[in-house]
Amino acid sequence: MRTGVVTYTVYEPPHASANRLESAEQLVFVKDGYTIIGALLPPIWLLAKRMWLEFAVYIGGSGLLVWALTSAGATELANVLVLIIQIVFGFEAGALYGAALERRGWRLVGTVTGRGQEDSERRFLEVWLPTRTEIPPAPLGAATPAAPSWTATALTRAKETIVRGRRAWAGAQT
Repeated sequence: MRTGVVTYTVYEPPHASANRLESAEQLVFVKDGYTIIGALLPPIWLLAKRMWLEFAVYIGGSGLLVWALTSAGATELANVLVLIIQIVFGFEAGALYGAALERRGWRLVGTVTGRGQEDSERRFLEVWLPTRTEIPPAPLGAATPAAPSWTATALTRAKETIVRGRRAWAGAQT
């Protein structure tokens, strides 16, 4: 039985559901710490997480490194460096995954610690769910008014300011 504490970072998708429970199911918990699968099989781990850019960089970089060292006659050094890269990758895999999620538009909503993933999820949701306001879905066929854009709002405020300035100027002239 595990008795250690594990830390997770929690990410919410870019277009999260307005429903609290659906939104909670869409959350992704990324383990902070050593990932054994990521260390043993980095390319497969990257593909499983759909991290295409990181996969290309890993394959290209390690392939180039192995080719250069093997061409120079340092095969043993190449093997040692690949092993070191894999060990370091195991430690940084969670951070890479979190960065990839943020690059895709996911939002970091918090961190949580617990004895495992289930405990961490439970602890996070106990605090996070009550803070979520549920937006009821619009009735079918009902048109929702579009919110004014920031440019329209800025133009309206600018026009109001100009009108107030003209009134103040006219009042000061009389």
